[in-house]
Amino acid sequence: MFNWFRKDDIDFKFADNVEGAVYPHYPPVLAKDLKPLKEHQEKKYGDYRFPGCPGMHDYARLGYIIPAWTNFHIKANKAGTVIIAGSKGEDAVKRHTLVRQAQQMAKDITDGTFQLENGVDGSVWNAPGAWRIHSTKKVSCLILPAFFHSNFLDDLYVYPGVVDYNKFTVINFIFTAKRPCEVEIKAGDPLLHVIPFITSKDIVASYGPSTQRESDLGKIPRWFHESNFYRRYYMIRKKFKLVKDFE
Repeated sequence: MFNWFRKDDIDFKFADNVEGAVYPHYPPVLAKDLKPLKEHQEKKYGDYRFPGCPGMHDYARLGYIIPAWTNFHIKANKAGTVIIAGSKGEDAVKRHTLVRQAQQMAKDITDGTFQLENGVDGSVWNAPGAWRIHSTKKVSCLILPAFFHSNFLDDLYVYPGVVDYNKFTVINFIFTAKRPCEVEIKAGDPLLHVIPFITSKDIVASYGPSTQRESDLGKIPRWFHESNFYRRYYMIRKKFKLVKDFE
């Protein structure tokens, strides 16, 4: 979609940080537009079963997916982990040669967040992103593994986080191999799930015993026996848009 919006209408921008070499080939995409899971289930079952859990389906469609901006080859075992970002030979085009290699981080930062398997070394790697997120508004983003879009998460633990982007701009791919493995992530494969939110006030929660009204609401929902009852009567529609900016 081309940019027919005024500057004031844009909440934030994914800016290509690799001299404009990535955005023509592997731009961010709307999460709702990715279809591999739908195609898999239709091929296996004859229809799309995932919307049967509207909460998971809604989550999978929120926000944006950042595809891999280059190829990543990852090999991990007891001896260590090796990561190569980019391609060799004729495939080493401009968008690859400009990409920075992953750098190792201190293990103690993430120690205890999950269990390693089969003696893998557990090193933490930070692959600098090809994108920067720019905003003049108080936009924050959940930076998450693309749980319902990526096919390498059995082997890699991708660290989630929240980043405030009104002044800060960096978004990186930070991960650890969970077990001995050899993983090939191809340029264009879904890599990170970005879910933005704008908080204009403090959120205050409370807890305590249910009132009678709250207890009644917790029973079998109204319209429960109707088809797609949650989506029709309870779900709040969430809209995300994506436009090109050629300035």
